Amino acid sequence: MVSLGLSSSLGLVGAAGAWFAGPAFAVADPSDGVAKLPAFVADFRRDRHAVTPVIAANIAAASVDALVSPQSVPFSDLFVFTRGSVAEYIDAAGMAQQAAADVPRFDYRNGYRQLLLEGPATNLFVNAFTPATQRITVTNAAQYTVSCRGSGSLILAGAATATVTQAAPVTFTATSASLTLTVNGTLSRAQLETGAAASSFVQTATMAATRNADSCRLSPAGEALIQRGAATFVLKGQGLYGSLGHLVGIDTGDEIIRFNTAQTTVIAGSSLSIANLTVPLPAFGICLGWSATGRSGSYNGGTIATDTTIPMTTGQVFLGRNQSGLFACGRYDSLTIWPFRAANTSIQAKAGAYS
Repeated sequence: MVSLGLSSSLGLVGAAGAWFAGPAFAVADPSDGVAKLPAFVADFRRDRHAVTPVIAANIAAASVDALVSPQSVPFSDLFVFTRGSVAEYIDAAGMAQQAAADVPRFDYRNGYRQLLLEGPATNLFVNAFTPATQRITVTNAAQYTVSCRGSGSLILAGAATATVTQAAPVTFTATSASLTLTVNGTLSRAQLETGAAASSFVQTATMAATRNADSCRLSPAGEALIQRGAATFVLKGQGLYGSLGHLVGIDTGDEIIRFNTAQTTVIAGSSLSIANLTVPLPAFGICLGWSATGRSGSYNGGTIATDTTIPMTTGQVFLGRNQSGLFACGRYDSLTIWPFRAANTSIQAKAGAYS
């Protein structure tokens, strides 16, 4: 491991040749200048995961060097995942599939494997997987999004006037209480839901149906690493959106990193603006580090944002939401955590999209 400047005191003799034992995962520890491996790696794209062997109860008091010799584990060792309903995803062959309740969705809509996390959604379009023209009662002045799949289209009339295709969902504010959706051509899916973005399709019969929210809580070890007095993490993903949505969220009132209300800024805590942006996010990487002297963050390698606020990191930690249900919906590529605050130059260098 000479090329990384990594010593055997980090337990890397056993990790030699491991997928995580490479420059892509190493970050210099400012306390001694030595490049060290992370204590937690969730690589959803390549279906590989690793975590420190130190048990959760001992992580807070453990030395950095004791924590940075991860071992490969399954996804279920890094996250506690629940969802109270079935949910649709796209498999590696490009086919729509239904994941059972409490089963995470690894979605290939973008042509590669990503963890799909969403809030709840109700499809108001009945018999949605055999679409036929129908009129639906909506709430005047409320916001809706219509989406479909197939080579045809949906023609909207009444509460909104528009043409919806697979490539072009339509978001509108209802101008009356009745919306007519006319099926034109061949469609295999149709969806009418509240909100400003199209989510995965929800199967319906003769009544509207709801997909429950995904909950992806970090394991006790992952939470303990985030709750240390100093840490750095890199989050990579694509297509994220959600007003006040927490990309990494904690409990009901505390915040680690989230969107602002208008989804024009990504913020650490409640005050540190890391970057201006437009949702849904393109492929991105966000790196955030903190210690007792404050925090620093970068979005896609952009200018470092820093302040002297000490983050609030106590409580349950979630990916793609917080405990109270402020969702950053979309597709996640990876989450990596180091048990120390990296230098700003390293934070900026790590804040890139997945590759």
